[in-house]
Amino acid sequence: MARITITIEGESQEIEAIQSVLQRLAGATVVAGAEEAVAGEAGWPGIERQSWTFEEFQQFWSRLKEGARQILAEIAKRPEGYPMAELERALGLPARVIGGRLSSVGHAMRRFEHKEEPVEFRTGGDQEARRVYFMKPDIARMIRRLAEGETALGTESNQAVGSPAE
Repeated sequence: MARITITIEGESQEIEAIQSVLQRLAGATVVAGAEEAVAGEAGWPGIERQSWTFEEFQQFWSRLKEGARQILAEIAKRPEGYPMAELERALGLPARVIGGRLSSVGHAMRRFEHKEEPVEFRTGGDQEARRVYFMKPDIARMIRRLAEGETALGTESNQAVGSPAE
């Protein structure tokens, strides 16, 4: 299978403009505002994505880096739509760090190409809702269950989300 890797560097607004173009090329929906955003899939031609079983999602989760797990656990608290600005405040991290840590999700998805994406985003028109993350309710439930299990077992790191050790 052919694989394309693109690295985008620059200011947040420049990156968002480039992402918007790439989304249109990939068939993703770009919406005017967060209130219009509806979770859905970009839909690559010829690929039908399957739902996750809990066991499959556990395997996927185990391949994620801690920073990505913490971000997904936060998004799972508001799967109907979590604006980037609010996510930045909740995690105490800038958007570029959040995006970088979520790259772990893309890497882990390479082993689960037939499965639906665990998190999606849409770009919005105003600055406050420039990006909104969405998650299907069943995926959010699995993430909350796995994150709670890590906390109960004491396997979570004692470091803060923004710590440089990740």
